[in-house]
Amino acid sequence: MNANKLFLLLIASFLTVGCQHMKPAKNGQLTENKGNSDNPQTQYEEFVKKGDSLPIKSIVDVSGNTLSLDNTNKKKLVILFATWCSDSNRALKALNQSHLLNDESIEIIAIAREESDDIVKKWRDKNDIKVPLASDPEREIYQQFAAAGIPRLITVSQDNKIIAMNLAEGENQLQLIQWE
Repeated sequence: MNANKLFLLLIASFLTVGCQHMKPAKNGQLTENKGNSDNPQTQYEEFVKKGDSLPIKSIVDVSGNTLSLDNTNKKKLVILFATWCSDSNRALKALNQSHLLNDESIEIIAIAREESDDIVKKWRDKNDIKVPLASDPEREIYQQFAAAGIPRLITVSQDNKIIAMNLAEGENQLQLIQWE
């Protein structure tokens, strides 16, 4: 097989995997993180569960504004994503067009994992994203929620308790948002 065909095969393989990741096994080797047969979604270790307090109290968005996430007057929708991930792009573009952006009872923030403010700003501007965005270049925020898997839609009650965290791969991702 010549180098061009091999390269195209590798690219095609990467694209079919989507935003799935490899995870380190206990021995330090990388292994594919496969879901179980009860849930078609890929399963990854998660570090928060329903009823836990939101582990972040505030965040500075890519425009330099500090967003308080401990506001008890609003529910929160926190999205963990990456600009290069097709599922993340689909979710943020759908959210950008949804009624949720105009709902005064909801605070929304999308946090880009392992990306700089500059990359996130360029992606926002290119895609006309209106959702408030922040970056998490060192994965310090993300690692408080899960080991792997994006995008993640995290709903939080007015009293700052996690309602649900869903891995939003595939289509119709906004249907995964749960407020109860």
